[in-house]
Amino acid sequence: MFYELRDHPDDLPIRCETLAEARRRARSRAERFGFAILIYEVNPFIGEKLLEEIG
Repeated sequence: MFYELRDHPDDLPIRCETLAEARRRARSRAERFGFAILIYEVNPFIGEKLLEEIG
C-alpha cells in the first residue's frame, strides 16, 4: 500500500510511501500553491480511495 497526492482528481499523482510523508508534503504544497491537496490511499488489490483533503 502507498499514498498519492493530487491537486485535482484527474492530475498526475505524486507517490508517497507513508501517510505521514503524504500529509507533510500535502501541507507544504497547500501552503505554497494556496489550494487544497487530495491524499489517496492506493492498494494494488482493491484500488484507490480518497483519504483526506489538506487545505
